[in-house]
Amino acid sequence: MMHRLWGGVGELLLLICFLFVWSDAAQLMDFPGSMTCLDSGLQIEKPKGIPRSVWQTLHVVDSSGLEVDGCQITPDGSWLTIPERCISHETGRLVAHISFNDSMENNAVYQISCDYLQADPPYRGPIIDCNQQYMMATIPRRLPAFDDEVISTPPPIPSWTVVIKNGTDVKVDVSTAKTLGYTLTSDDDNLMIRADLKAIGLKQYTSQGQKLFIGDLVLIQKKQRITIDVKLICATGPPACNTTHMTLAFPPESGSLQHIYIGQKAVPMTIQQGMTLDTRGGIQLSIALEKLQALKDSSGTTYSLSNLTLVFDVDGLDVPMTISPRCFVAFPNTPCIASCTADGLMSIEVFARNTTPILDLTTVTVRDRTCRPEDISPSRIAFRFPLNSCGTTKRYEGGRIFYENEVSALWRNLPPRSISRDTELRETVRCYFNGSVTRTLNVTVSTLPPPASTRHDGPIVFVMNIYPDLSYQMPYRDDQYPIVKTLREPIFIEVQVLNRNDPNIELVLDDCWATMSQDPNASPQWNVVVDGCQESQDNYLTVFHPVNINVPQATHRKWFEVKAFAFMEGGELSTNLVYFHCSAIICNIQSPDSPLCTKKCPQTRSKRDLFLKRNTNLASPPGPIFLLNSEPSMSFEDENVIKVIIGALPAIVLIAVIVLFTVLITFKRKSKL
Repeated sequence: MMHRLWGGVGELLLLICFLFVWSDAAQLMDFPGSMTCLDSGLQIEKPKGIPRSVWQTLHVVDSSGLEVDGCQITPDGSWLTIPERCISHETGRLVAHISFNDSMENNAVYQISCDYLQADPPYRGPIIDCNQQYMMATIPRRLPAFDDEVISTPPPIPSWTVVIKNGTDVKVDVSTAKTLGYTLTSDDDNLMIRADLKAIGLKQYTSQGQKLFIGDLVLIQKKQRITIDVKLICATGPPACNTTHMTLAFPPESGSLQHIYIGQKAVPMTIQQGMTLDTRGGIQLSIALEKLQALKDSSGTTYSLSNLTLVFDVDGLDVPMTISPRCFVAFPNTPCIASCTADGLMSIEVFARNTTPILDLTTVTVRDRTCRPEDISPSRIAFRFPLNSCGTTKRYEGGRIFYENEVSALWRNLPPRSISRDTELRETVRCYFNGSVTRTLNVTVSTLPPPASTRHDGPIVFVMNIYPDLSYQMPYRDDQYPIVKTLREPIFIEVQVLNRNDPNIELVLDDCWATMSQDPNASPQWNVVVDGCQESQDNYLTVFHPVNINVPQATHRKWFEVKAFAFMEGGELSTNLVYFHCSAIICNIQSPDSPLCTKKCPQTRSKRDLFLKRNTNLASPPGPIFLLNSEPSMSFEDENVIKVIIGALPAIVLIAVIVLFTVLITFKRKSKL
């Protein structure tokens, strides 16, 4: 009897669990009624198959069927407007979910979605406005503001997370993103992301002297579970310009070109209206100068085009970039035009029709006749080569650096013949840079021979680099800073003297320390090397590594390792950025002239007053270390699990009560027997 009784109880429990699971499982279905997209939300109409009494029980839920807080709305007749606060924003779509309290329909969740309005302009996603220092991504305002997290007292709980995708995802809040080169602001209509061209995570490409910067961000709004993919793309540098066309060049990494707009007017992607498009090995868009705005002066003409928008397909997303390119064309008083490009090249063009009779371009050479032209046609020949090659010379004049070469087409260089009707050409061409911008050139310059003795006064150049690993093979590039590390992760540092080749000298570290800013004298400071030795007050001592003897001029380098740390104030993190600095001296191995040259660790600090500081120099890496916040955070999936468990608690309590009640009845019956 007890066996049958407990068997009945078990069957009852199984039935209750089945009903519970069946009723709780959400069936995601498309909404069968009509729907309209609005600027401020979604509007839906009651489907014919749903009774009005059921329609009045409508409530807004998430995709799992759980009711959304703050979204208790009642249909107004046959229509219902779902406000923006109750809508999820996915890439390119607005999404909402509803359910009914009807007993036959309570397991169904209806999904409603529509694309963003395709208004003017006709492209979607953030619009990138590009200039020479930064790019600005503008997102139409359908989302919570960034400013609430930037300007607020007391500071609010961060709701936005910025994910910088650069091989390893870097997740930061809005304030920290600013220190990495991304400034997020808002107004009544838009969200704006300003990305400096030196921001962490941006990749740089060069095509025909023009630079392209590409970035990838993900914005996550935790409260409303919004995820926005933001592709960044920005072209800088002057486009190539000749007497007929301006040419914009983009590498294959830019993606495929989908649309072209001038202002709000669409331009067909065909060879017409003064434009030609070449997609072989990247993208080259040539625009006839006659279609551009022209501004003339005594030396030539500046051509420009305002509000040119190019829409690229990057990873399946339309990414519009707006630029205003401009270039300069000198008056063709001669058949030759030369220019210096920002990436350290000399560009020379020779035009056949600018001489009488027409020049035979196959006979044209530069000073070094082994240098071949980059392009040649019946009307034009073009050379493009580094500034320190092809016989180019350099001179300084009036604060400018002039580069000169010679273009010639001489009879004596042609095969022997009795007569010639060809034009001879011999002309010096030159281009220049202002002295104030020469730092942007990528030019290899031979340095002067080092002084005869290291004891002579003269400039000593120290550099400080950080390496990815203990091999010390390839340091981080300048564009890879800040370097992302976690606490206690090793940082491999090298200090090197550059402009010496004497094998009898040795670089010796003096002090190395860290600050929270680029200023080496800023406070607070934390020592990692003191008098060339470990800082004894640190729980994780600096580790010195021997320089591999196979490394050129091994005595001119010092290698050491520091465990990553963070500056704290009041028990909290002061900043994610840590800057390192080192001072060092040069020692003569044959005749040491400083106590640092012969000291042994550990060393007392009192000897520091005896050191000769005359040859001490300071070095810092190109950028800081960025420390990731290692505190765990709850994912959206975790939140859903917790909500489901909380939602199931009443049913679990009900089952427990039924079981307890059944056991009590059974016990009473047994006691009566």
